Amino acid sequence: MKLISLEENKKLQLEILKNVAAFCDEHGLTYFLAYGTLLGAVRHKGFIPWDDDIDIQMPRDDYNKLIEIFNTQNKDNKYRLISPEENISKHPFTKVIDIRTIKNENGISYREGALGIDIDVFPLDGTPDDYKEYKKWYKKLNRVYWQYHFANIDIKSSKKLKIKIASAFMKPFVNRESALKKARDIHKQYPYKSCDYVAVVESIFNSINNRTEKSNYTDTVLLDFENCKFKAPVGYDVILSSMYGDYMKLPPKEKQATHHDNDTYWKEGYENEEI
Repeated sequence: MKLISLEENKKLQLEILKNVAAFCDEHGLTYFLAYGTLLGAVRHKGFIPWDDDIDIQMPRDDYNKLIEIFNTQNKDNKYRLISPEENISKHPFTKVIDIRTIKNENGISYREGALGIDIDVFPLDGTPDDYKEYKKWYKKLNRVYWQYHFANIDIKSSKKLKIKIASAFMKPFVNRESALKKARDIHKQYPYKSCDYVAVVESIFNSINNRTEKSNYTDTVLLDFENCKFKAPVGYDVILSSMYGDYMKLPPKEKQATHHDNDTYWKEGYENEEI
């Protein structure tokens, strides 16, 4: 298989984002640039130079609707949505992939070569208003998502010794389907529409401190990203300040590095595709 360069990878991700954003607009679904993608749009008007992924967030109801209709109603058959409910997924959040490509991510090979170059789609959920209650709720969810994480890892294909050891110990005691159902039931306790605070807790890597007032998401603004315009939460300054502090200041050189370890390739038959 032909290796895809980092710059080609970014261009392919941007095309996925353009497709998903247009689809959301067409179907009345709300999305927001998120995390490093939001920071990149504000500070660099594009990718953070050392970053290599794209993230968006959606209110839970819109997120569920996207999962329901994307694969049957999207007009571009290069792209496929993979939800956590699918057995080929190893993430508790959704990805939209370019089916012409294949990826090994963070030392983990995916079932049946399912995942390719993708963008991540995270659901925004309501949370308890009281911070002490929120911490309890968050910790309960985080434990469940750790169970889901370990249930999904292919021990043989993992390149990381820590992952191999932890997974070998945990795997007999965890089940991906039951963990996902537990998580969904916990999320339903606090519907997005009826809460004053929201957060993404759909990943073991999300900090307990990423909760914010829903008022930061009540409207959108258009931001430049790689010579295109995409929607961002109206309260992006509050959100980024909470996550990164003085977010317009570049981090030290030693921290200007990607947090992913990905190899991406064209699948056989697509090696000569134009981007």
